[in-house]
Amino acid sequence: MKLVFYIIIIFQFLNFLGVFAEKVKKNSPTLNSIKWEKVRENKEKPLKKIIWKSYKNEKSYFENKNIINKSKKNLDKTQMDHPTWRNRTLRFSFEEIEMPDPGEYMGLYGIGAYDRLNPWLYGGITAYGAASGRRGGFFTGGYTLGVESKLTDNWILDAGGYVGAGGGGAAAQGGGLMIRPHIGIKYEFSWGAMGLNYTYVDFPNGDISSDATALSLDIPFSSPTLNWEDDGLTAADYFGSDLSNVSRHRSHLAARVRAYYPSSGSKTTSGRSLDNSLGLVGVEYSYFLDQNWFATFETAGAVSGGVGGYAELLAGLGYRFPLTKDDRLALLPALTIGGAGGGGVETGGGFVSRANLGLEYRMSPHLSLIMDGGYLAAPDANFDTPYVGLNLAYVMETFAQDQKGAPLKETDLIQTAKWRFRPAHQWYLDAQRKGGASRDMQLMGGKIDWMGGEWWYLTGQGLSAYAGGAGGYSEGFWGAGVFSPNWMNLQLYGEMLIGAGGGGGVDSGSALLYKPSIGLEYTLNKDFSLQTGIGKVISNNGNLDANIFEASLIWRFGTSK
Repeated sequence: MKLVFYIIIIFQFLNFLGVFAEKVKKNSPTLNSIKWEKVRENKEKPLKKIIWKSYKNEKSYFENKNIINKSKKNLDKTQMDHPTWRNRTLRFSFEEIEMPDPGEYMGLYGIGAYDRLNPWLYGGITAYGAASGRRGGFFTGGYTLGVESKLTDNWILDAGGYVGAGGGGAAAQGGGLMIRPHIGIKYEFSWGAMGLNYTYVDFPNGDISSDATALSLDIPFSSPTLNWEDDGLTAADYFGSDLSNVSRHRSHLAARVRAYYPSSGSKTTSGRSLDNSLGLVGVEYSYFLDQNWFATFETAGAVSGGVGGYAELLAGLGYRFPLTKDDRLALLPALTIGGAGGGGVETGGGFVSRANLGLEYRMSPHLSLIMDGGYLAAPDANFDTPYVGLNLAYVMETFAQDQKGAPLKETDLIQTAKWRFRPAHQWYLDAQRKGGASRDMQLMGGKIDWMGGEWWYLTGQGLSAYAGGAGGYSEGFWGAGVFSPNWMNLQLYGEMLIGAGGGGGVDSGSALLYKPSIGLEYTLNKDFSLQTGIGKVISNNGNLDANIFEASLIWRFGTSK
């Protein structure tokens, strides 16, 4: 059955490629088409008749004829009168898969963010976590690629696949590699789409292999594409005639630390009382739907408290109440739900809910300090805890084709923040295991970098094991990097990271890890580079001390500040 399903998916993908190729062929001009420009026969007599002259796409031709605009800045502004809006989608899903133990099922929720690569192809990142059953702490993260074709005005055929890594919750995930093809239909409303899919969840080097029926909810949104060079234009120059239908939406990316104080009834999976306080580090992203309401997404992992491997993946809604006229102080209440577990913490099937209240202080237009507190509980298990936290948030503003955010003035300046995204693969050589011999392991994941200047950057990284018998091992890091000047498209770089990691039988102690590395980057073009490096991963109080080799693809992009 599995083989037949994979063949169907591949066939559908090839069929879409064929249809697309025929459409391109049908609409394309002849290969030797000629382009024309108007030139005056005599510059001294502009009223003379106009003749036509053929030309090739050669920059030198225009320079020689002095047709190019003398002001490059003005030319750039003209080109930006109609920015490219990228169509993107948030996808939430739920399915229940059969586990290897007789009669056992696990509910999986999914959160994905996808970019529309062309009219029929989409791709992006997805995370899955356990929400029901008895495998709390089961998480995977990876990449999804899919195709769509309209059947009618509202019905859409959707097929694709996911490749990721993870595990946990004492599940039989083997090395951690997860494959999930899907095919189904969805109905499109004015605000989004609801879908019904047939899926197959498979861990090729483990024992989990199950088909399922998945429900999905797609929420579309759009944002303009920015390059690193798109900086300093006015809103009128950048958006042109579209300005009246564009508004400014706030978002922020926060590094956070939390202290949990489990209640007296909280227990470990072995039935012991969970008495120690827990320290967590994580990252949170919030996007404002209008000037007050915001959607929030968060992931965090334990670094202290003897529960190495405990992690959370949450999403929810919040509201921002300004307290002062200058907007420096604000309250941020929020409600979130999601999955949590691992590290021996008894969260049952993994579902948790949380109430949170934050107090924000705007230190500068782009930097906020948020102190927060709240209560997290696993309703069907023995874990609930009050907590306090501290968050350092980088505040950004993005644009949307709506009038729900703050209005734009024609003279407002478009300021660009420089970012990089790095899909990454790492090899841990002779990684130390609990109660066993050291063994190599392989990880996949992603890195996001904020470029702070010409030679330094801040980075957040997350990876999970997919091979090497360490399924369920995941890690997250914060840190900084530096790089040298570019020489013949080559640059040296160095990074120093601190974070948390655990699970999969890896001897990471309390989960607090350090990761220094150095390497070489080769620039392919203005948007992409290749990177390779070496380093070490060192546990603060465990035995993990392994050499690292890594390879990454770098994609450079910009967002508005």
